[in-house]
Formats: sequence, C-alpha cells, structure tokens
Amino acid sequence: MRKIIFFLSAGFAGMDAHESEVYPDDVTNEELDDESWERAVQHAETYGIYPEADLEYISDEGLKELEESGEIDNYTHNIEGWWEDYVPEKHDGLI
Repeated sequence: MRKIIFFLSAGFAGMDAHESEVYPDDVTNEELDDESWERAVQHAETYGIYPEADLEYISDEGLKELEESGEIDNYTHNIEGWWEDYVPEKHDGLI
C-alpha cells in the first residue's frame, strides 16, 4: 500500500490544504496526478474559485453576465494540486 499526501492550492494565500489517502501499490503516477488535480479543483470550489479552463464552456452571453457581475474574477489558472509519497519525517503534522 502507498500512503499519498496531496497538496491543494486554490491560488490565493491562506487557502491551501493537505489531504492523505492510501492506495494499492500498483496505482500509477498518472492516476495520482489526475486525483490531485480533481481534489485541487474541488478544494478551490469550496471557496467559490473555478479553473479558468471552465470558461471555454460558457456561452458568450454567460461570459458577459460573469463580467458584469464581477464573478469572472472567480476563475483562475492558479489552481494547483500535486502529491508526494508519505514520508513521516517530512509529512507528519500536515494532516
């Protein structure tokens, strides 16, 4: 089993988090990369922050409404998620 520590950033100071999960030994780095991104997006959404890439799915009219309301500022390219294998000396106290 692999214990993984996820680092989640919503792109603004004070909005970072850490999570952990145990996975089978055969989990791939690509699967963990995908999981860390999904967790980071979910974490950011708790603050009302969304990935800038989501804007491509919004109609022109919807974009105009977001701009007029100021909600366009809730979309950013700064959301990040990454992972590391758990090392007690390095990660104890994070979660």
